[in-house]
Formats: sequence, structure tokens, C-alpha cells
Amino acid sequence: MRQIWAIIYSYFYRPAMGTIVIERLIVPSQGGQTDEATAKNAIAPAQTAIEAIESLAAGSPYLVGSEASIANFYVIPIFIYISQTPDFEVITPQTPKLRTWWEKVS
Repeated sequence: MRQIWAIIYSYFYRPAMGTIVIERLIVPSQGGQTDEATAKNAIAPAQTAIEAIESLAAGSPYLVGSEASIANFYVIPIFIYISQTPDFEVITPQTPKLRTWWEKVS
């Protein structure tokens, strides 16, 4: 579990929330224009991180093991927001365990 949490915290959160969600959801909601280049530049790092999480994840019913962990509760809000962007479909096609997990928890 520690490895997944470290990947989420160190590599997934910033491109997903700090860039994609801000550019795709927050900026437009405040009347601004999405910086497409900035948003697109965050896709590859987010995709790399989520694929690393996928490689370590159990996927069902929880990300890690048979009990809910901090990793689940840390990823859920990120997925809530990122799934509202078109980039979610670009970032997650190679992550079937995470997509199945997300379908169950959402």
C-alpha cells in the first residue's frame, strides 16, 4: 500500500489535480480559457503514474488488498474530478483494474 500511496502523492496528484483539473474544470468555471498546451503536457505524467498504480493495485474490491485503505480515499476525490474531463479516457485505457474499481466505487 505504501508504494501506491507514494505514487499517488508524488506523481499522480500534481498532473491530475494541479494541472488537468485546474485547466479543464476550474479555469473555465471562473470564466477563463483552458491552456490546452498545459493540460495536454500533464497527460503523459498522469498516465505514467496511473499505469504504475495499476501494476500494483489489486483492483477489486479495493485498490490494495481486501480492506479499504488510505490509498482508496486519496484516489477517489482525484478520480471524481479527473473523470469529469475528456482526459480521463486518454489517461485510463491501459488500466482495467482501476477502471473496474472506479465503476464500483463511483
